Formats: sequence, C-alpha cells, structure tokens
Amino acid sequence: MKNCPFCKNAINENNDICPHCHRVLIERIGTPAIPRQQATQQENKHFDKKNHKINFNQLTRHFNWNNFKKYIPILALILIIFFISTQKGKNHTYTNYNPAPISIIPENQKNQIELTNTPETTKKDPKNYVSLQSGTIFSKNSYYLNGLGKLQIKNGTSLDAIAKLVNTTINKSVFTVYIKANSTYTIDKVKDGNYKLFFNLGNDWDTEVKAFAVNSGYEVFDELFDFITREYEEGDYIRTKYSTFEVTLNPVIGGTAKTENVNVAEFASY
Repeated sequence: MKNCPFCKNAINENNDICPHCHRVLIERIGTPAIPRQQATQQENKHFDKKNHKINFNQLTRHFNWNNFKKYIPILALILIIFFISTQKGKNHTYTNYNPAPISIIPENQKNQIELTNTPETTKKDPKNYVSLQSGTIFSKNSYYLNGLGKLQIKNGTSLDAIAKLVNTTINKSVFTVYIKANSTYTIDKVKDGNYKLFFNLGNDWDTEVKAFAVNSGYEVFDELFDFITREYEEGDYIRTKYSTFEVTLNPVIGGTAKTENVNVAEFASY
C-alpha cells in the first residue's frame, strides 16, 4: 500500500491513477486501460458547457474510417426504407402528353360562327355513269409496237378497265387503252421483250381527273409476258413463230394467272 501524493488516501502499489482523486500517478508508453467511469468523465471534458460546442478536433482524432465503412450498408438500407415509407399514400399518375390542338379562331369570334347542316352526297344512278368507247387509246410507243406479238385482253367484269402494257426495260407503259365492261381488246404488233400488264377497274370515268370515280381498284399480273419471235425451217419453207397471249381481267375456272393489288401512285407512275 501507498498514499496518493495528491489526496493522501491509501492506494495500491500498482495503481497508475488514484481511484479517489483520479490523478495520474505514472504515465506509461501506449494506451493505458482507463476505467469506464473515468473514460466517461474524460469524454465529457470535450464538451464545453459554457458555449455548448463540440470539440471537433477531439472527435476527428478518434474517428476510424475503417470501422465506419461497415455501417454504410445499414445506413443505405435505412434511407431506402425511409424513402419508401414517405411515398406511401401518394397518388402517382403518368400521362401521355398530347397537347390539345390550338384553335386558330380568336376567342371573340368563336361565338359568331354558325353551324350549318352539310348536305348529304347524292348517289349517282349507275345508268348515268360516264364510260368511254372501248379501244380508246391514251398513249402508245410506236418503237415497241412494230413486232408480231399479240396480247388479247378480255374484260368479263361489270366494270370498265384501263390496261397498261409496261416494258420492263424502260419500266414505262408502251400502250395504254380503255376497255369497256364485258369487252375484249387485242394489242397487236408487240415487239419482242418482257412486259408487265397493269389494269385499273372502275366505273364512272372522270374526264378531267382521268380516273374512275366509283369502285376504282388497281392490279398487276404476277407473271411476265415474254414476247419472242423466231424463224424456223419447215421443208422448203422458212416460217416465223411469234408469241401470243390471252388474259382475262375476271377470275375464271381453271385459270392459272394470278394478280396482286397495287396502289394508285404506282399505277400512275408507268
């Protein structure tokens, strides 16, 4: 036993700090083991009661980043839970923003506009439909009409037709003709080459627009018409063989020719 030099109380020989007055008796190298009560009192010393301010220098001295990193996931989880809880009860709406069209009529003039009944379109009597004479030629290219080939076109429908024979080399019509309903027309003297046949069916021909006003539709035959002319010997004679084709614009039993629809822009481009 020995006496504390400060408070004179009896203490153990091995005490580095007086348990009565808490004075340091012996300073050792390293971090001494500080009793919990004394450590709490030392931490309280970092707080200035007068100014109520925290001594940040003392706090940062004891801050250990490695120990703090392990708490980051916990803090992140707490923040997520807090965010979700704050969003509950809110009514979220998502609108596809399509602004309403802006009227070009001034507000002071809207009430001055009177609505009028639009007269109903009167249907034209089919007896009054305009129809051209069958065989009316709209265009032809004489260069491609100096051969021997023939193409017979039968229009067995109740609609009038416009037929376009298009040469695939120039991709233009070399002969365009009007064929009435239930009529037949033959294009003669077709020069050798590959051709497509387009046709437009309809009623009530509009002379100004140059198009059918009723039931107008456009089609093309899938297969090409390959016109070939060749000569061959037969005994003492030299004979000539040339291509002839027959097509019908109306479906027939046993027919093999197929067609497909085209738009008006494509038909007009030939």
